[in-house]
Amino acid sequence: MEAMAEYGACARLTLEEAAGLVALPGKLGEHGSQVAAMVARGEIGRVRAYCETDCLNLFVLYLRWAHLTGKTSPEAHDAAVDGLIWYLGAERLARPHLGVFVDAWRRATESRPAFVSRPPRSWPDVAG
Repeated sequence: MEAMAEYGACARLTLEEAAGLVALPGKLGEHGSQVAAMVARGEIGRVRAYCETDCLNLFVLYLRWAHLTGKTSPEAHDAAVDGLIWYLGAERLARPHLGVFVDAWRRATESRPAFVSRPPRSWPDVAG
């Protein structure tokens, strides 16, 4: 995120704002300010799901940044995105928050594509 904001040379985007720019789901109902209360209530699984979806947003943002800065090719970007989409689809039953994430991502890409060099082969079944 620091590199995308030129290490302070421009206004800093939040993860939520940056995610929206590239059609990622962003936050899925939780916020970092809620984490302490969730931990206090013993909702560790909810905290884990929140952190994992934040990491997914950040990972895909990194992939797009790496493509835009020439650190990876369009084909490598798309292969990584494709692999992630299929991983999330495969894990959706065991970890439902990953299914929620991939479904929200799919809906968001109706206006802005997730792939930079080609269309996706398909998205995982949204019904699970």
